[in-house]
Amino acid sequence: MKKLFLIALAALLCAPVFAQRSTHSLYSTDSDVLSINSLSHWGWGYSFVQSNEFKPAGSGEFFLNVLNFKFYPVEEFGLDFGLDCKWSYIRSKENMFVQNSDHIVSKTLPFSIPGKTIEKPLSRITTFSLSVPVLAKFVLNRFRIGGGAEANFNLAGDTFYRYRVDGEKTRERTNGLALNKFSYNFVGLVGMGNLTIFGKYYPKNSRMLPEGSVDFNYWTLGVAYAL
Repeated sequence: MKKLFLIALAALLCAPVFAQRSTHSLYSTDSDVLSINSLSHWGWGYSFVQSNEFKPAGSGEFFLNVLNFKFYPVEEFGLDFGLDCKWSYIRSKENMFVQNSDHIVSKTLPFSIPGKTIEKPLSRITTFSLSVPVLAKFVLNRFRIGGGAEANFNLAGDTFYRYRVDGEKTRERTNGLALNKFSYNFVGLVGMGNLTIFGKYYPKNSRMLPEGSVDFNYWTLGVAYAL
């Protein structure tokens, strides 16, 4: 997970350098009905998580576009679809996420140890996915609005927790998180120029985690920037 994130971060930092040499365009027709681009945008969003099984803390996602396909049969309206690398994280400061056999459960963090002081508890589920967004967009000059869905192929994940007992850190990370291989979410967006504001909804019946795991659904609101 950490190596995948570092690779994406390196690509993001190098993108402005490549942008001075290239427009990231891999292919386009003379009329721009169809075009293919690489590293076209990146984005970050804050997630509003709803669950009856744990109390959520600051959660979110980060994604980096790898390939972007645009099909515009008319100038103002068309389809965008592509391939994104996406990292999602769900956090809690009052519960601990633990992998139990082939599913993830939530347990109450040990806030009370006789004679000890518990500080800064945090637990997190992190997943890495290859996402395929399919979006219908209406474009007028530099303004655009659109919506659609994303198919997520969930490839890797881990759980992490930490807390301090009288100033001494306790932490543990478990790799090889049990995941459903496929999930989906819905997307809406509005943008102007290089900036886009997006919203995503991840329904409960599109499970990232296996049946029997901690249950939640969430909304994500964020900003994407065109490279």
